[in-house]
Amino acid sequence: MTLSIAFVNAKPGTAKTTSAVWLAHAFHEAGHPVLLVDADPGASTLEWSDAIGGFPFRMIGLPVRNLHEQVPQFALPNDVVIIDSGQLEDHAGIARSAMRLADEIVVPCAPTSVELSRTGRMLEEIANINPLRTVPARSCILLNRTVANAMSTDIARQQLTAAGFSVLGMVVPRLEMFAQSFNAPIQSAGPIWQVIAAELANRARLTEVAR
Repeated sequence: MTLSIAFVNAKPGTAKTTSAVWLAHAFHEAGHPVLLVDADPGASTLEWSDAIGGFPFRMIGLPVRNLHEQVPQFALPNDVVIIDSGQLEDHAGIARSAMRLADEIVVPCAPTSVELSRTGRMLEEIANINPLRTVPARSCILLNRTVANAMSTDIARQQLTAAGFSVLGMVVPRLEMFAQSFNAPIQSAGPIWQVIAAELANRARLTEVAR
């Protein structure tokens, strides 16, 4: 693996699956071999792939509590591995295992008071998991379902930064093309997800395109 990224959150309904699938397409389009791991017992990512006859990259279903031990058996040396993890609320063992493995833990979060209030648990979970790792994980917030020109996005960024999070520069707007993309083919990741992939690659110093 050249890079592993896990989408993790405390609660369901935070767009983990949507984010994982769009990001996987962005890395694939950038020329990186991708392994997408559906680690959510709900299997939404696998359902999406099945509905369209498969994604243009490899994927596996692996909703297990020893994910950090099993994924390396499936990943190729140059893979960018993207994990759609089950939420901590219902699948804590799986989520914590994903956090043990991932180079980057990405917490998708809408700029609402409800979702912002839940991020404190993620900081605690990441702090608790780091002693089990060889090196501490990087972690960041991906602001999603944002409203154009709304102050809520800037306020959320300030609050999250003050709390100790790194917040990705690019945000995902609240658009039908994302909200209604489940079970539909993605023709192109587009500039938003291309920038997000580039940001994450830069954080990992992943500069070479490996085929």
